[in-house]
Amino acid sequence: MAIKYPDYLQNNNPNAVLIDATENQTKGFGFFDTTGDRDSLASALQVDGYLAIVGTTTLTAYVFQGGTWTDANDWAEIGGGGLENVVEDLTPQLGGDLDVNGQSIVSVSNGDIVFTPNGTGHINLDGVIEFRRFEPAEAPTAFAGGMYADTDDNLYFGVE
Repeated sequence: MAIKYPDYLQNNNPNAVLIDATENQTKGFGFFDTTGDRDSLASALQVDGYLAIVGTTTLTAYVFQGGTWTDANDWAEIGGGGLENVVEDLTPQLGGDLDVNGQSIVSVSNGDIVFTPNGTGHINLDGVIEFRRFEPAEAPTAFAGGMYADTDDNLYFGVE
């Protein structure tokens, strides 16, 4: 039978059990700012199966597997193991369409942005393609493979 609480489940005593599901896997439960705070939990509450959520902005969940409470090797991280930054995945793949959410794809390191299809793939630009506009009398410095348009709608490709 489920128990419903009308508000948040709270306890102001950091050394008192908040949840004790004795016949299940969780024997205790707590939120801690650091693992040091977790390690200082009263010894009477340090039981196998204790679920500890640690962190202030990034949360990590651990379950105590028995042994020494202060030994990090005796805690199993739940979930986690994922990437924290896209740069950590050396072969990323999209699982769906990429929505730039009003942002731009920008090389902040002055590097080129390269689109290279594999095999017989093509780069398809579907929609309105806009070029940076320049006054005809003030055309930019041309570069090999470059494309630009002047305000008279003249397009320039691969000009040097």
